[in-house]
Amino acid sequence: MKRKVIIFDLFSAQPKAEIKFHGGGEYIKTVFYRISQYAATADIHVCYDTEVFIDQWILNRIKERKITVHSVKSEKEIVKEIDRIEDSDAKVCFYTGMIYLYRSDQVKFPDRVRTIGTCHGLRTLEKPYEKYGYIYGTKKQYIKEFLRKTICRNMLHKKYYTEFKNSLENFDVVITVSEHSAYALKVHFPSIVEKIDIRVLYTPMKIAEIKYEPSDGKFIMMISADRWLKNAYRGVLAIDKLLEKGYLKEYKVKVYGNYPETLRKKVKNRDNFEFYAYVDNDELEKAYANCSVFFYPTLNEGFGLPPMEAMKYAKTCVISAVCSLPEVYGDAVYYCNPYDLQEIQNRLLQAVEKRIEEEKIYNRLSYVQKRQNDDLTSLCSLILGETDNG
Repeated sequence: MKRKVIIFDLFSAQPKAEIKFHGGGEYIKTVFYRISQYAATADIHVCYDTEVFIDQWILNRIKERKITVHSVKSEKEIVKEIDRIEDSDAKVCFYTGMIYLYRSDQVKFPDRVRTIGTCHGLRTLEKPYEKYGYIYGTKKQYIKEFLRKTICRNMLHKKYYTEFKNSLENFDVVITVSEHSAYALKVHFPSIVEKIDIRVLYTPMKIAEIKYEPSDGKFIMMISADRWLKNAYRGVLAIDKLLEKGYLKEYKVKVYGNYPETLRKKVKNRDNFEFYAYVDNDELEKAYANCSVFFYPTLNEGFGLPPMEAMKYAKTCVISAVCSLPEVYGDAVYYCNPYDLQEIQNRLLQAVEKRIEEEKIYNRLSYVQKRQNDDLTSLCSLILGETDNG
């Protein structure tokens, strides 16, 4: 039997621009933790920039499992390392949790290497711009968003389509994190998906979770407030209107993630709102455990993990009825149209006055978590070449 060689991309899990931790990175770290358990049966190599931050537990894990490290500063350098690692006596597989960074017009993998990558969604094709996107930033960003949704709309669509197409063509197996994302690939790329092995494997829960005793802190929680895609502007506006009508007066609204100061000034019931920058995992976990309602009015999701973080504590969630969210959360949350302020107000008021039964929440959570765990095992088996024909 040929020796198994796994080349694992940790570079994509490292900080991007100003963002130290990001959803795709946390996904990659979780997959790495599980695949590293097989270090005794496979020759595992990891690629990342040794001069840039990476979690200490990852470094400890690499040392414990005697995993080979390749220091790289780009995706192109990773492919060069693969060329050096390639062994005619080995069965070689490359895995990345971010296929978007490996486009066929920029990098080319050796033919002998089996390539597996995860596609978390088609956000730039499904939701390339937003009516209120400009209000989240500077005058320069205002102009940029105006151009995106008017003059440059068709040009950008062509650009994003080509980038996705080139990424997909570079992989033998593409993992999608929901049925929604799998069918989105089929709708957008009918001729390409016929040639690719596409698997639906749910996004795993983050590892090394901190857990608190749940309580009711009398506040509504929102996150990622500086990103127009998460729709904080409409969410905050809807709550502000409820407060104007005399509802929710006994509640605070805790908004995490650098909600822009220009938008904070527009809030009429300012005393009911508390705005936070990006906080560490410990503080965020406390908020999940102590909130009354978790509110997630997002405009696009490939999977949508945040509501599950609140459901661990049996919290009632109000979330958007878009993309993958109904598929993942079933009847264990309240849904709203994220573009309709009236409907958002309806669901929030309903969530505060009629909490969803804990048993219903935990039943759904248990179902999804079992699927997440089983799918993570399936992904590792796929990378190891144990289910090539599955």
